[in-house]
Amino acid sequence: MLSEFMNNKLTNYFHLRDLDQDGFVAQEDWEGSARNLAEIRGWQPDSEEYADIVAKHVGIWTTFWKPADLDNDGKVALDEYLTLTDTLRKRGSFAQNVILDLFGAIFDIIDRDADGQITFQDYTLYFNAWGLNKDLAQQAFSQLDLSGDGRLSRSSFIQFSSNFFISNDPAVPGSRLFGPYE
Repeated sequence: MLSEFMNNKLTNYFHLRDLDQDGFVAQEDWEGSARNLAEIRGWQPDSEEYADIVAKHVGIWTTFWKPADLDNDGKVALDEYLTLTDTLRKRGSFAQNVILDLFGAIFDIIDRDADGQITFQDYTLYFNAWGLNKDLAQQAFSQLDLSGDGRLSRSSFIQFSSNFFISNDPAVPGSRLFGPYE
């Protein structure tokens, strides 16, 4: 069973992924975020970049969210998501590998110029694509940029992501990967 702290963090994360705020996370939410991000980056619907970003978002839905759809209705309810994440957390190294794969894919989406670093601007654009504001991105990024150099490496981002899903410690920087969870 998830602790209250983990429940709060994961519930907040679920709601951030519910792009249309209908109470469910579905493939359409991921596709909508991909379209938003492509538009923000100035990519046209007929471009290779556009197709790639949509494919990456749909891949995340298919691989990491669709398995939570326990009633096979094409969308994930909060209780389904919490059940899946609790189950994955109990599986130890399996869960760790799933998290590493998921956030490796998210890193690749955020890293606009594919230089192996996420800047505050990259993070902000990603948050904007999900309908989240710059202030939330600033709160989250400032908690993660421990060196103060304005960049997050792939390994740091994935470590913080792992901490987000695994750690019950509110003081761990990864606990605020997506801003405050309270």
